Amino acid sequence: MILLTGATGYLGSQVARELLARRMHFRILVRDPSRVGFDAAAAHCEVVVGDLRNPAALEKALSGAKQVIHTAALVKMWVRDPRDFCQINVEGLKSLLRAAARARVERVVYTSSFLALGPSASTQAGEELSHRGPYLTEYVETKARALAWLRAEGLRQFPVIVLLPGVIYGPGPKTEGNLVGGMIDQYLAGKFPGLLGSGKQRWSFSFNANVVAAHLAALEEGRLSEEYVLAGDNRSLNDFFRLLEDISGVRHPVRHLPFAAGKIAGALDLLRARLFGRPPQLTPGVVAIFKHDWVYSSAKAERELGYHVTSLEEGLKRTLASLGY
Repeated sequence: MILLTGATGYLGSQVARELLARRMHFRILVRDPSRVGFDAAAAHCEVVVGDLRNPAALEKALSGAKQVIHTAALVKMWVRDPRDFCQINVEGLKSLLRAAARARVERVVYTSSFLALGPSASTQAGEELSHRGPYLTEYVETKARALAWLRAEGLRQFPVIVLLPGVIYGPGPKTEGNLVGGMIDQYLAGKFPGLLGSGKQRWSFSFNANVVAAHLAALEEGRLSEEYVLAGDNRSLNDFFRLLEDISGVRHPVRHLPFAAGKIAGALDLLRARLFGRPPQLTPGVVAIFKHDWVYSSAKAERELGYHVTSLEEGLKRTLASLGY
């Protein structure tokens, strides 16, 4: 039995679909069953209602499970109470692992993030990286702190495998975790506000089908207590929008906005969010993320998990095809 957390999220929903396609028996832990994108009963998938902060729900979800894929996280630009990030992304991970140990789970595949490693301008960089701050957003900070705790204690105490994907993109639901999907939608609609800076900043674009396959490979072939960077095609944001234009046939000019202007706009949007509770479209922390390169190597995952990197060209073709382009 496999327990999957985060099945209503961008990555978790794709993992669930692959488990269904392989006819594997699994259980999901979700807060809102109505958001599950498939007929769980017809698929013989068990549903436990609750979240990582509910000990009784965790115990029920883990009962009889031998393996766990933990993709659940608070992936947002902003929430009214920033303590939620720590409660879910750090303390939630610890609670899950402790409960899994009591349930005698054999292995936990944990989805971290490239952001936990910190900025990188080297395509040869990988699992040796350590984010030492400053942390640009609460999400980045809590993913980095969770990884630091695993390295200091968790990997010795629990049967964990850590996966660190790059910027995940591809067909899938439009959630806040689907950053690239949001940019694609805005561009196609002619509503993309503009690129911060020169656009020469590079990102590691990881196609979601490759990332999903790596999660399932880690269940069988991953080495316990190891980390695997699931890097993608390391390309600039200018490359991304050029390819998006060429493949879609949609041509909209992409403006370049100064970082200073973005920081001011983000500060104003954040102020409005705090005053009125409306989630911001931009924050100063997100602006700062775009100042850096975030490129890495997935050589270890390729060797040990059979991980494959789909080119940005091919990945965008498949993504746009799913949208009818």
